[in-house]
Amino acid sequence: MAHACRVRVASGHPPRLPPTEPDRCGVHATCAQDMWRVSIEIARRAGGDPGRVPLAGPADPPAPHRPLTVAVMETEGWEALDDASRAAFEAVVAQIADAGVTVLRRRDAPAIERLERALVGVREMANTITAWENHWAIRNLVAQHPDGVSARAKATVATAERLGVEGYQDLLRRRDAVRTVYAALAPTLDALIAPASPGPAPPWSGDRPGEPLAPRPTGDSVFNTPSSLLGAPVVTVPLTAVGGLPMGIQVVGQPGTDARMTAIARWMGEALRPVVV
Repeated sequence: MAHACRVRVASGHPPRLPPTEPDRCGVHATCAQDMWRVSIEIARRAGGDPGRVPLAGPADPPAPHRPLTVAVMETEGWEALDDASRAAFEAVVAQIADAGVTVLRRRDAPAIERLERALVGVREMANTITAWENHWAIRNLVAQHPDGVSARAKATVATAERLGVEGYQDLLRRRDAVRTVYAALAPTLDALIAPASPGPAPPWSGDRPGEPLAPRPTGDSVFNTPSSLLGAPVVTVPLTAVGGLPMGIQVVGQPGTDARMTAIARWMGEALRPVVV
């Protein structure tokens, strides 16, 4: 099974839309080494978003690194995991533990439990922040081409208008509070690990006129929005396959540890056996 990886890269955003915290571009590659080479070249040539520190690190891919301690990040998506996806993830976690890595759960440390509680609702928080930060550009498109903008995009504008400036500022304060809780884990953990999704990619026939919009048409971001909202680097390694479809395992670090997360992900990709269920 090919080891394609994704890493957060502070690169470009869609035309006419401003940089927004929960939106991030990433690189897909057949191995962690190629992912790093592409990512660092993008960062060196294009820089980062305005006011943001771009990806930094060596030109050559970081060597594989076995972590000492990792923690499982459940998020509010944990209960949505189907039995097969959960079994596949746990099989990978067991391999990590068998390799001599200490694996902690929320019940093992109060700081991890505090993070899990702080992460409740971050999917909605991140999506609403994105809606506010993008809605002026989308409103402009609606004004110029009302029949050329999807109902889904118009719903984004409506969400932002209900939020208002004060609501947006409140979300930013809540985001900062979650980041403070996360930063407290830095001295004791090398990384968090988590499923990349609550299951393999779902089928979707598209929005149908007159029917409610599907809440998660192309998949559920519940395991992805935490790292985006935290400003944390994340690399996803497809170490599992469920029902014939790939499902990734995320490695999440503290801000600025992109190279270290790449090294850990490279170790996982080279040292662990893919799990197929």
